[in-house]
Amino acid sequence: MTHLLKTKFALAVIVFSLLSVLVGASKAFQFEPSRFPFLSWTGWTIKSFLESPERSNVLFLGSSLVLVPLDGVDADFLGRKIDGSQHHNSCYFESKFKEATGLDIKSFTFALPGEMPSDAYLVVNNLLTQNKKPDVIVYGVGPRDFLDNLLPSPSATDPYRFLSRFGNLDPVASRMMPDWMDRLNYELGKLFYVYGQRSDLADWATGKSVGLVNSLLPLPQDKQAVSFDDRRLLAPEYRPCEVLAGQALFRPSTPKEWANFSDNLAEYKKRYGKLKWDTYLTQLGFFADTLEIARSKGIRVVVVMMPITDINRALLSDFNWNLYCKSVSTMARRKGASVINLSETDYFQRSDFMDTVHLHSLGGRKWLDVVVASMSGNHKVLSALKNTQTAGGAARIAKQGGETQL
Repeated sequence: MTHLLKTKFALAVIVFSLLSVLVGASKAFQFEPSRFPFLSWTGWTIKSFLESPERSNVLFLGSSLVLVPLDGVDADFLGRKIDGSQHHNSCYFESKFKEATGLDIKSFTFALPGEMPSDAYLVVNNLLTQNKKPDVIVYGVGPRDFLDNLLPSPSATDPYRFLSRFGNLDPVASRMMPDWMDRLNYELGKLFYVYGQRSDLADWATGKSVGLVNSLLPLPQDKQAVSFDDRRLLAPEYRPCEVLAGQALFRPSTPKEWANFSDNLAEYKKRYGKLKWDTYLTQLGFFADTLEIARSKGIRVVVVMMPITDINRALLSDFNWNLYCKSVSTMARRKGASVINLSETDYFQRSDFMDTVHLHSLGGRKWLDVVVASMSGNHKVLSALKNTQTAGGAARIAKQGGETQL
């Protein structure tokens, strides 16, 4: 009996391998990387970036520390609600930068919820090709980006799930997937095409099956399919990061809303916790790689060390705080990036924040004003934008001296 089972297992492996080779060699099941089974915030952003006919001059990177104030400020600036899943530029930044420099630039926001330096690496390495390469990257970082105890591995983020579909992960596989099971799945996916494409194949099969069933057994007119909200309630772990158009709305804020403050210290006590050296060193390594790749592509980088509240800062030991501040600023300058250090200034007060780390729209406007002022006084940043110089912008650059110390 045991011999029979071993024989069956061996045959199954052979059949599966042959099927993988045949399917992989055929053109019937060749899925484009951008053909996502569903769209999360990351998926919408990638889709917009790839489909845009315009090349952005300034690209924002970072987590929700960057995303939330950018979109909140634009809702106020435009005087209307905006859909965060569809809105991928900073109108306020573009307007203020033109006022300051005379340069008419186009921005793109690649800041994503939960984005880590390992995710930023995938954006810069895999998506910023020649025709999509910005002149300048504004990369906002915070302590959580390097010290998050709740992160199992770099491959556990929603951005990774979508960004890893582009480019070759082999050079960084050991760092992206330190867990042996994740690495085994990755290697099996390369070895067996069907296994590697299982998510896309399952999505394709589901779509075909649902379409067939609906055509054969259509729902009565008085019956509706399960709504997105009902499905999320019934199966919360099914596509947990999926976002539909119209769900992520930012509305113009009021003074009453600016006065509201949410205490999320309990979450950050877990995030900071005990220093995980493997997480810190891995993310610092990806941060360095991101800056080096940007430099090799001729992209000027401005690293913004984002402000956080004093009560959030107090959760970090002096050792961890100094480790973060010194390593980020030192690494950035070693890689040729400019640094705007807003993490150790009293310019931002607790009243500028909606919770212990996220600026609300009024605080976000203060933040962007500082960024614009610093960048407009930075000769290297302005020089990197030479392809979009107006006559006024060119005249301003001619008057600039050396690089402003940020």
